[in-house]
Amino acid sequence: MYFSLFCTALFLCIQNVTGQGICNPGGNIIVYSNYDGGNLTININENIPNIRLGLCSYEDLHVTITGTYAGNIVEVLYAGYNNDGTTSVTGVDAGLVSILNFPPVYLYDPDGYPYMICAYECDTAYVPGGCNTVDQAIDYFSTELDGSIRYSYMQYGVWSGTYNMDAGGNCCYGATACAITVEAGQDAVICAGDSVQLNADGGSVFSWFPVSGLSDASMQNPYAYPETTTTYYVTGTDADGCSGVDSVTVYVEPLPVAGIYVSGDTLFATGGGTYQWLQDGTVITDATDDQYIPTENGNYSVIVTSPGGCSSESGIVVVLVNAITQANKYTVSVYPNPARDILHVETGIQDKDIMLKILDNNGRTLRVLTGIGSSTELFVDDLPSGMYFIELDIQGYKERIPFMRMAH
Repeated sequence: MYFSLFCTALFLCIQNVTGQGICNPGGNIIVYSNYDGGNLTININENIPNIRLGLCSYEDLHVTITGTYAGNIVEVLYAGYNNDGTTSVTGVDAGLVSILNFPPVYLYDPDGYPYMICAYECDTAYVPGGCNTVDQAIDYFSTELDGSIRYSYMQYGVWSGTYNMDAGGNCCYGATACAITVEAGQDAVICAGDSVQLNADGGSVFSWFPVSGLSDASMQNPYAYPETTTTYYVTGTDADGCSGVDSVTVYVEPLPVAGIYVSGDTLFATGGGTYQWLQDGTVITDATDDQYIPTENGNYSVIVTSPGGCSSESGIVVVLVNAITQANKYTVSVYPNPARDILHVETGIQDKDIMLKILDNNGRTLRVLTGIGSSTELFVDDLPSGMYFIELDIQGYKERIPFMRMAH
């Protein structure tokens, strides 16, 4: 009987200790996360050095830090939904607190959200439905905060009352059991509309995030073609199931807006750092100033290059050298080129009916407009990305001008 009672007491004691949910007794990172926010008081009643606090919620969260050892807190990071800006942390120096509005996660998980927004379920196999998985939340705070997870406390409901640090948490899910070093490669700079191949190393299976702007997010070395500057994260996993995360940023330089206009006998270019004039699509030797005086009839355009090294070509100006008034009358400009939504076509021609056609790259007519006059706007957002032509019929004189339709 005595032995039985002793064993029972010992079992209850052990059960009570493990029930606290201390993942790492030597850890210093504590995480509180839920869905419905609320008022959370955290009593720091353990003398643990360099305490770092991670917080996450979808609703307004107001945290008060108290306790004998509150001075041991060196960092507080809120990473969740804070669109109305009302989340607050008091009880520590404001300089120790960072409040982020749904930053991107580091661990891609098809069952979880791609940004830190809420985490409330301890079961790693549970699909949270719009929130983060527990492993995404723990991975995020383990990555952002220096140290290891002491405990995490996750729930769906509203925080209220005081939670003692020595009581631990309820989600004993710590750092990855094994980790590898994954490299995402060097940052890159591309011009808008271009692409660059990403180069990951360190694993056997790879997953990139975000997937937008990538040729294949499951490839080791996909091509990236983002429309704006984007940071891509890659998770690499080896044959033993060990994983690691790294990131690479693709900086997107905008294309210059190449402009061209006629004044007197001179063509002028705008929009760039350097210029190269073309006649009938052929480079004119040494014609690299921002102005050019044509000496022959032809279709003139200019390639404009920005200080960042990105180039675009202007629309075409039709020049008749022997009749400069005609040159002024037959000034054709198509911009922006490339175009996404709206294409502007300016002919500079008054009191004449002009027929305009949009042709595909094979010369097939896609659209016809008549009587457009000196200026018109074309909505091209319904066209697939690719090369097209504007064909103008000016009382029997036809001019065909190429343009590029870029996808959003």
